[in-house]
Amino acid sequence: MAFRSELLTNANGTDQAPNVYDDGYLRVEHDNYYVRCGGKRVSLPLKEFLIFSRLARNAERVVTAEEIWRSAWRDETPFNSLSLRVHIHRLRRTFHQFDVRIESMVGVGYCLSRDHPIDDDRS
Repeated sequence: MAFRSELLTNANGTDQAPNVYDDGYLRVEHDNYYVRCGGKRVSLPLKEFLIFSRLARNAERVVTAEEIWRSAWRDETPFNSLSLRVHIHRLRRTFHQFDVRIESMVGVGYCLSRDHPIDDDRS
């Protein structure tokens, strides 16, 4: 999956973590709670957005289940793998129509990928 991330620059002129994931098909604006896929806006409940945002920040890489949980629940709630699986299931159902997959890596975590990567000459 080809993608680009837009970087924010702080007052000192140094780059911060990517604020936007954009591969030309899927766009996630992490700070604005905004997702657009295949030209359509996708509305997500807050926890599901936070999970999806963590996966998009690490597209094509495995993210541990515990890291995903911490990004959505912080220290509010102890890790619950069943609850996380329910949220992942809902996200899979939402993004199935867009050929965006969340793959399970048994015993490790999850990975965001696309069924049909786009050709992208932007580097």
